[in-house]
Amino acid sequence: MAKAKYLVGIDLGTTNIVVSYTPVSAVEAETPAPITLLPLVQELAKGAVEKLEAMPSFIFERLKEKPVLAWDEDSNYIIGDYARERGAEVPDRLISSAKSWLCNQRIDRTQPLLPWNSPEENAKISPLLAISMFLRHVRHAWNEEFPKDKLEDQKVVVTIPASFDAAARDLVVEASKMAELPAVTLLEEPQAAFYSWISQSEKPWRQQVKKGDVVLVVDVGGGTTDFSLIEIGEAGGDLALERVAVGNHILLGGDNMDLTLAYLARNKLEESKKKISHWQTVQLSHQCRRAKELLLSDSEKDSVPIVVSGRGSSVIGGALKTSIERKDIEATLLDGFFPACAMNDDPVEDTSGGVREISLMYAADAAITRHLAKFLRHQNSGDKHYGFPQAILFNGGVFRAEIFRNRLVEVINSWLEEAGKETIRVLEGIELSQAVARGATYFGVAREGRGIRIRGGVSQSYYLGVESSLPAVPGYKPPIKALCVAKQGTEEGTVSDVPGRTFGLVVGKSAEFKFFKSNCRREDDFAQMIDELDETFEDTSSLTIELPAYEGLEPGDLVDVGLQVAVTEIGTLEVYCLARKADHRWKLEFNVREKIG
Repeated sequence: MAKAKYLVGIDLGTTNIVVSYTPVSAVEAETPAPITLLPLVQELAKGAVEKLEAMPSFIFERLKEKPVLAWDEDSNYIIGDYARERGAEVPDRLISSAKSWLCNQRIDRTQPLLPWNSPEENAKISPLLAISMFLRHVRHAWNEEFPKDKLEDQKVVVTIPASFDAAARDLVVEASKMAELPAVTLLEEPQAAFYSWISQSEKPWRQQVKKGDVVLVVDVGGGTTDFSLIEIGEAGGDLALERVAVGNHILLGGDNMDLTLAYLARNKLEESKKKISHWQTVQLSHQCRRAKELLLSDSEKDSVPIVVSGRGSSVIGGALKTSIERKDIEATLLDGFFPACAMNDDPVEDTSGGVREISLMYAADAAITRHLAKFLRHQNSGDKHYGFPQAILFNGGVFRAEIFRNRLVEVINSWLEEAGKETIRVLEGIELSQAVARGATYFGVAREGRGIRIRGGVSQSYYLGVESSLPAVPGYKPPIKALCVAKQGTEEGTVSDVPGRTFGLVVGKSAEFKFFKSNCRREDDFAQMIDELDETFEDTSSLTIELPAYEGLEPGDLVDVGLQVAVTEIGTLEVYCLARKADHRWKLEFNVREKIG
């Protein structure tokens, strides 16, 4: 492997992918080199090719289009901007939200499932393959720009949601290897946004926060919402940073807003006796996305026309027309996604349907403010008590619109006022659509020793299920205990043996291993055994596997083992069973498959 010349950050976004970089030599330079954005070459309509600052995270199966990018000559798929446009016309062939599918525990993420609702089973690909295709495209785009310094030889950081569990993190690493990027480091997106804010010089971060502050990072992108808390501490007489809390992965974002406007436009058309199909509603969603962006970026515009194709023989003559008004944005989106609420309000959970389609675990409640209220309350329970945040850092494309930032600040301040606290400070200085990629690159600089690091480690606590040892009782299965194998905050590079405990490991016979996670149990210590599982535990993955027996053992034998746990430098978790009486060990993989039914 050639010596790395660049530090590269890849924002692997649900809706858009952005890449930035800086020379490794910047670490040694007296004045650090700027972080540069890499425009990504993409296929456009009518065989055109263009380099764009962001690559939409969409894949479209080709119809009659011939590949125009050299590395796609044998590919049946379009990736990026043109894929999104073609998908608006033929939605059954469009793959979107692949990253959200990658963390869906209800499916086998290595099997061909996408596009999810497509009737053409032979044309489907797995979420794992979809992510690898995005990274492969990035690798080719980079190598075309830097043929002498290939991406596979650089120091690459790939961002992921903070709420990704161990299985999803492993899958991102596997997808990177499939894309011929053998050694990537993972970084949580909210941390990347914070690194971007640290790296900017227009409004120095040390002038905006002080020791004792807790900063709330609110990241609302195209498809997901994530919350994190970062505490400003002190180390060696200087300010230090620690990520102290992470929220759940919430499938809620700008795409929901586009669909909301699409339903609004559909209602307008149906009021004029027009029949709108599901296919046309998808078209409306893409049209409404453009209308939303125009209205939010141009205060002079009061409305944007919407035109959707008709169906049948008279497509042109059957085109349907309506419009999206500024008042639609302000009333429908502002009050629907950022409504005023109390600090003790919970998101509404829809439990009306007894049987549901297996799909992404979309949020039932669109109110981001209620999800935030629940998150903040959880950070002030048990042994955790971070109080109220003193500052807020916005990230994600949704917050490019000032009206959404202002409304969220208004709601948070209403909570602070009721609690007798000072109003929250808004941290400034980052470009929202590029912050995660730039922050990932700065993190690469910090890892080389030039910048400040955020201490965070494992974002959640992880547990291994251990079957209780009890006398046999007819019709009664021994309960499962939970052994803490990684406490929230465990740093990367940590390798620990579980002390003073020996376990019986079933070998030579199929057995089930269970894993759990929790993001609200910071009081649990490494190697602590929890006798009773409560609502704070969440199944993260299970594994049914036959661990090979070594010579002298029979199928079903119990082997005395100790446990060793490693949090790797790239941000993944590994659990090993070490035989007490032989030189043998077994690795327990976090599974990506969950039995349904």
